[in-house]
Amino acid sequence: MEKRLQSWKKAFLSRGGRLTLIQSVLGSLPIYYMSLFKIPCGVIGRLEKLMKGFLWEGFIKSKEEWGLEVGNLRNQNEALLAKWLSKYGLQDNGWNANPPLWGSSRSPWKDISCGLQSFLQCCKFEVGNGERVRCWEDGWLEGGPLKEQFPRLFLLSRMHNQNIASFVDLSINSLSWNFDFRRILNEVEIEEAARLLQKVENVRLSQSRADDRRWKLELSGLFTCKSYRSFLSNNGIVQHFPPSSQIWKSKVPPKVKVLVWLVAIGKLNTCDQIQRRSPFICFSPHWCSLCKAKEESVNHIFLHCSYTIQLWWKLFQEVRVSWVIPKGCFELLSTNFEALGIGRKAKALWGCLVSAVFWNIWLECNKRIFEDYTGVGVANLWGRVRYWAAFWASVSK
Repeated sequence: MEKRLQSWKKAFLSRGGRLTLIQSVLGSLPIYYMSLFKIPCGVIGRLEKLMKGFLWEGFIKSKEEWGLEVGNLRNQNEALLAKWLSKYGLQDNGWNANPPLWGSSRSPWKDISCGLQSFLQCCKFEVGNGERVRCWEDGWLEGGPLKEQFPRLFLLSRMHNQNIASFVDLSINSLSWNFDFRRILNEVEIEEAARLLQKVENVRLSQSRADDRRWKLELSGLFTCKSYRSFLSNNGIVQHFPPSSQIWKSKVPPKVKVLVWLVAIGKLNTCDQIQRRSPFICFSPHWCSLCKAKEESVNHIFLHCSYTIQLWWKLFQEVRVSWVIPKGCFELLSTNFEALGIGRKAKALWGCLVSAVFWNIWLECNKRIFEDYTGVGVANLWGRVRYWAAFWASVSK
């Protein structure tokens, strides 16, 4: 890992190239190991330190929460180990993982089974004949496992780790529940028992259908490492980054995607950002190199500049769409324009057009600053935008 992510290499790579290299290193080196064994904390810390030094800290978060979705390695490790839990219990034994026996500390199953409780939070149990779902321990009703909703009654019951079928007596007209309490219940416990019976009164068992376990994080109900890693990263809270799909699903080079992502989160190296990080540096002049009228910032360069806004007007006139200038680039990228249609090819071409506008504005701005370049007119720049958008769309699958 250290040889492949040597710090001097980043000087010769764009941010898109660095991202691609990190992803290739992660994909080829530790993935197989992480799918079988739990990586020590010291090793994870060292690997993440190497990657942070090669790129920056923002890569750890997922794309849905404003990151680049490269790590967190700890969550990735747990998600890969959880795929074995997703396969466990699909046979005739129970859903619960067998606890590791004494003397089996070197077995991979010890580390895998440690993540069972977190894994079960993402599972939904569908009751059929009641022969596999545990009544107290599994979350087959709304609100979580019954042992957490009624802890006092759970302690009084003799039937722990028993399936639902063991709790019911089937008769012709009704379903009778027997929780086998150790003693006669007092008044408080009777009220809890009444609430418990009210919760299960609508449950009906079907002898023709087996119990099933579904994955709540996917519409298909099937486990995926990606959805579980996102759950672990967000601590169970789903966060959403609206421009994510428009940026990362576009058919443009990685360096262009990273540029548009930096624009969306406002982290591009414009004068205001550099001045904020290094106030001792004096920029002269510090105004926008395109219009030479206002201070340089991300939203001004790419959206509000008198030079740039003409480019956006040409784009929307080309696709015959009326629009209002948004507050910033984040709002622009968060808006789902169906300017060219709703088909896959139409969305791909629109993504290429928007990305080409951002890319060519940035190139034009840098040329004027670093190459003493007088610049071109809006019509010439619009021609470049159309060329690159058509080229990217034509070479994409």
